[in-house]
Amino acid sequence: MPSLAIIIPCYNEAERLQENAFVHFIHKHTDVHIYFVNDGSTDDTGNILTALQKQSPSFSIISLQNNVGKGEAIREGMLQLYLNYDYIGYLDADLSTSLVEFYKLYQKMLSENVSIVFGSRIKKSDTVIERSYSRHLIGRTIATMIDKKFKLGYYDTQCGAKIFSSKILKDIIEEPFYTKWFFDVELFIRIKNKTNKLDALEIPLSVWRNVKGSKLNALSFATVIKELYILLTKY
Repeated sequence: MPSLAIIIPCYNEAERLQENAFVHFIHKHTDVHIYFVNDGSTDDTGNILTALQKQSPSFSIISLQNNVGKGEAIREGMLQLYLNYDYIGYLDADLSTSLVEFYKLYQKMLSENVSIVFGSRIKKSDTVIERSYSRHLIGRTIATMIDKKFKLGYYDTQCGAKIFSSKILKDIIEEPFYTKWFFDVELFIRIKNKTNKLDALEIPLSVWRNVKGSKLNALSFATVIKELYILLTKY
């Protein structure tokens, strides 16, 4: 049976972790193992994860002593896991994309036999995509700049719901990312540079909700612009 490891990066997520959602999901899906990467949290996240781990053998914790950022936390999880699972995905701790929605991506990946599948926050008449207009506008502007440079050919490369075939991650994740905000794009660029194409399936999500407490705020904008410059000049 194909196996899926889901990496959940956690930095000070004590107020947003939905423990019941994780427990309910994992009891229904025996082909999944969830790895919470505690990224040097300073709140009660560690204690919550420890209590959660006791509820199922399908929960594990990877603890990082210092905060390294979401991308590096995910990369560390991938480095530890990619030799042991057929597929590795990651998902935001706030479950802006639900676990149920994420599993649908996985099922589609298996049926279509692709190396990468990821969610897309495309607002349509039959979808529920809840995020502020300003975030949407900034996101689309940045996405357009990135696609003009790298020609990845996808709408929403930064949606935080992605699954990769473990085979494709070899030699891709050994080196640290140059950026924190654009590590998703870096992964795609590295894969494209290695394989000359992206064998990826982008699937519009039925539901995506921006959860209060997001790390992205107005104060982050200057950092995002700086990292966008780094991304555009490093690759």
